[in-house]
Amino acid sequence: MARTANSRKDARGNTAKLHSAALAVFARLGVNAPLEVIAKEAGVSIGTLYNRYATREELLEALMPDAIAQATSTLTAAIENSTDPKEGLELFLNTMMDLQRTDSMLNAALHALSVTPDSTNTEGCDELLEIGYQLLDQCHATGVLSADFRRQDLFNILWLFSKGICDRNAPSDWERTVQLMITSALAQQPA
Repeated sequence: MARTANSRKDARGNTAKLHSAALAVFARLGVNAPLEVIAKEAGVSIGTLYNRYATREELLEALMPDAIAQATSTLTAAIENSTDPKEGLELFLNTMMDLQRTDSMLNAALHALSVTPDSTNTEGCDELLEIGYQLLDQCHATGVLSADFRRQDLFNILWLFSKGICDRNAPSDWERTVQLMITSALAQQPA
């Protein structure tokens, strides 16, 4: 009986080590990093990793809730002191883009939303995006932003940003174009 309890404890410990290592490796090398690197960093065999997660998708699915929760917390903290909805929306966009630059899992999930919206790897992204959508709705309700700038436009900006980050062949200075889109959208005067 004690052996079974120790085996379960070891398995939980291995899972925790794999999660920690995967988050660190994915942050450094992106979500397509070799799984062997994750296993090595966790101090377990590749067999142990595959025993727990049969595919990369399964590993990403296990990690995604933590990544989304962390991003949501960071976004909430960034905008919590903003009393101006338009300023809050700008903070939301800039914070999201900073997160996308540094969190390859979050970026991959946002990128996948338009391709496979029902994927379990994108669960939680809706809640994250809802923060921005609520700010956008507040901007419209207070009349500080043109109604022409819609929720889909907000999503498209973030998706284009994620596409640029993922694409090694993206044109130079693509981030400038995204920033011009944001500046133009936020400068729109209400009708």
